[in-house]
Amino acid sequence: MPQADLYFTTDNDFSRAETLAAIEDLVRAFDAGAGVCKGRAHPVAEFHHSHIFLRLSLLPKPHRDAEYAAELGRRLAALLRPRAAAEGAVAVNVSFDLLHYTAA
Repeated sequence: MPQADLYFTTDNDFSRAETLAAIEDLVRAFDAGAGVCKGRAHPVAEFHHSHIFLRLSLLPKPHRDAEYAAELGRRLAALLRPRAAAEGAVAVNVSFDLLHYTAA
């Protein structure tokens, strides 16, 4: 189950719920085995420069490699770019770092 943490400065005016749903839809279309995506929105009221930063964590699988992460990151950045108040203020980090993840 992917984990999506969406950090954004509060000058970015977009629907958080719709954006998290769109992120989930994109991830599931890109990787049918990904499953549902736990999404969280983290507004940042105090900031130096406007930005949107998505941190997406997935469990490692044989097909999830650097090429996979780069392409998924490009697609997610394209999804977020129209929601950004400032040009060039979108960053995406796709990682496969949940080797010791436990859910109860």
